[in-house]
Amino acid sequence: MKSSFAFVTAFAIASVAQLVAQPAPSGDIALSLRKVNETGTVLMIAAHPDDERTNILTYFARGRHMRTAYLSLTRGEGGQNLIGSEQGAALGVIRTQELLAARRIDGAEQFFSRAIDFGFTKNVPETMEKWGRESALSDVVWVIRRYRPDVIILGFSGTPSDGHGQHQTSAILGKEAFEAAADAKKFPEQLQYAPVWKARKLVYAGGFGGGGRGAPNANPQAGAVGGRGG
Repeated sequence: MKSSFAFVTAFAIASVAQLVAQPAPSGDIALSLRKVNETGTVLMIAAHPDDERTNILTYFARGRHMRTAYLSLTRGEGGQNLIGSEQGAALGVIRTQELLAARRIDGAEQFFSRAIDFGFTKNVPETMEKWGRESALSDVVWVIRRYRPDVIILGFSGTPSDGHGQHQTSAILGKEAFEAAADAKKFPEQLQYAPVWKARKLVYAGGFGGGGRGAPNANPQAGAVGGRGG
């Protein structure tokens, strides 16, 4: 197990080093230049790798040329692995690399928190206890303050209908962070590095269905759960 984890870790480091050493393809450079002229910034928040809505990320990042990112609270350490023997931290390394590869395709950026995927649960209190409510909330607030999104999209509703307790908790923390990021009394130690930030709108990804003309939804307001319009 240790040798397997060491191999996976070394492979991940080598892959990242290779990416840094290579010049960006001309298509990526052109996309970055187009994004300079776009004012909108979008952040999606959910619990695990594979929870993101890649159609939404692609629409905003490559279709609208907006700065777009996905915050996965965990790295998927507690998920299933049907094609290999890696579990736990080793699986988290693989899932991390999968997300980074997906972002190179859909054009979005990738963030993580310090929360650990400890496996399936339907229990929000258990998730908050294992993640550490204040620690996890601090991480989400930090990403919001640093990335400064205009729109925050929650991957889940924050209700029992989400099924998985970590899914539900990710939305609860996203809603709390939406408000906390704009409050100077919340996590003031961050303010010397990132000022408070108030996103203009908080929406739920369930409101983005099969819209027309390639848009995630013809009426994104259907998923609104908070924030102000404009």
